Amino acid sequence: MFVGLKNFGLTTKNTKVTKVSEKLFSGLRDLRVLRGEISLATLLVIALFALWLPSVIGAAQSKPLIKVVAGYGSTDGAIAPLWFAKETRLFEKRGLDVLLVGMGTGSVSLRALIAKDLEIASLSGSGLVQAALQGADTVILSAAINGFVFKVFGPPDMTSPAQLKGKKLGVSRYGATSDFAIRLALKKWGLNPDRDVNILQIGTTQDTVRAMQTKMIDAGVLSGTASLVARKSGFRELGDLAELGLHYPMAPLGTTKAFLQKNEAVVREFMLAYIEAIHDFKRNKETALAVLKKYTRNDDREVLEDSYGNYLNKYLALPMPTREGIQTILAELASTMPAAKSADPEQFVAYKISRDIEASGFVKKLYEK
Repeated sequence: MFVGLKNFGLTTKNTKVTKVSEKLFSGLRDLRVLRGEISLATLLVIALFALWLPSVIGAAQSKPLIKVVAGYGSTDGAIAPLWFAKETRLFEKRGLDVLLVGMGTGSVSLRALIAKDLEIASLSGSGLVQAALQGADTVILSAAINGFVFKVFGPPDMTSPAQLKGKKLGVSRYGATSDFAIRLALKKWGLNPDRDVNILQIGTTQDTVRAMQTKMIDAGVLSGTASLVARKSGFRELGDLAELGLHYPMAPLGTTKAFLQKNEAVVREFMLAYIEAIHDFKRNKETALAVLKKYTRNDDREVLEDSYGNYLNKYLALPMPTREGIQTILAELASTMPAAKSADPEQFVAYKISRDIEASGFVKKLYEK
């Protein structure tokens, strides 16, 4: 006679388990096991196994997420894939519980990273390299974009970068990417950044626009949503720093060598989620715009679409910094930091993780879908 679960006192509230078990016994009935081919003891073992296996699978699936404290300095759209990974639960998909903290600026993020208040951070590539040259344990993990994305805006009556001479120019923070980039640009435009222009640290790009609107400063280095806000407010674009044509690790992620050494598997999963976020950000415009709206705190559809469009084709499928990008930083720092002259660009980047991910075929499979 067929023996069911209830006959053995083996009941469960788990409907998935019950269905699996009932299907198992139904199949056994169809095999006509009453002919003695399968004994009662064997049936009992199978029944117990049917109950045990789903519970093991469930336990594995409910494994606690690994906590990671990550920060971002800018509220500029360049770092949107980091926000996207958080909002679409891609970190959870990789077994991570990421606490994402807004730090205001990249320089604040850098100090928090060095102090170990953050474990991974989005911040300035030049800041990470400079800190490492000064003895900090910092290392670059990735760079979402290769090259500068900033634009310089001034009042309507200012028609060329040369007219910045003697003016107040706003950047986020001294040593931040906006500060690093504008100093390179000013030199190209024939201006001395230390003597000819009064560079002031203001805060976020949104803060810079407000400072321009209140005439606290004459011009500002902007990017992302702030660029269109400035244009709509009547300010004139004076220069596009992308036209410098330089390699540069834009919107990088950084960590410390100590954290990476102890948590390489965690960092790898973080990077896999981030790389998938770049892919999904490109493919899911409405979700991407919702993420931009939340983190930039701007609900102007035109501004959000402009920011999305500006970055869409700039994001690298494999966000790995180039040697030339690091060399751009070292060349600029060499005048004040002698150690930069002989430094090897590869010592500032954790290339192993990116190269391993590339070799695994993960990125290729993503874009084949």
